[in-house]
Amino acid sequence: MQRQPIQMPRPRLKSGVSFEKVLGERRSVKEYSSEALTIENVSQLLWAAQGVTRPEGWRTAPSAGATFPLELYLVAGNVNGLAQGLYRYRADQHKLIQLGNKDLRADLAAAALGQEWMKESAIIIVIAAGPDADRRPIAIK
Repeated sequence: MQRQPIQMPRPRLKSGVSFEKVLGERRSVKEYSSEALTIENVSQLLWAAQGVTRPEGWRTAPSAGATFPLELYLVAGNVNGLAQGLYRYRADQHKLIQLGNKDLRADLAAAALGQEWMKESAIIIVIAAGPDADRRPIAIK
């Protein structure tokens, strides 16, 4: 099911909110909206988690020895402008590669010991580790 990569919108690199204010107001929330995310929201979240910030390949998240073994997968369920399914985030290109079109949210909720909120979440970001994550060819079975 190899499809054309989806170029994500450019992330915002500046905001009107200080880092200190963000940290001071950060709280865990257990009540979620059923509202869809936009593809711009998803782009910003993926970039914030593993986005490339320097031409050398450095990222938003630290990595011992700059090996960057973490890769992100997106389970999209309710995103305006993006079909439901499983995607791999290519941080080096800020693109998504669709790996499947099945809605996996219920499967992930079951695998996460029945965390029911996952079934209704707009997206789930899965973090996986492996050497040379962004340089491996994509194998789809």
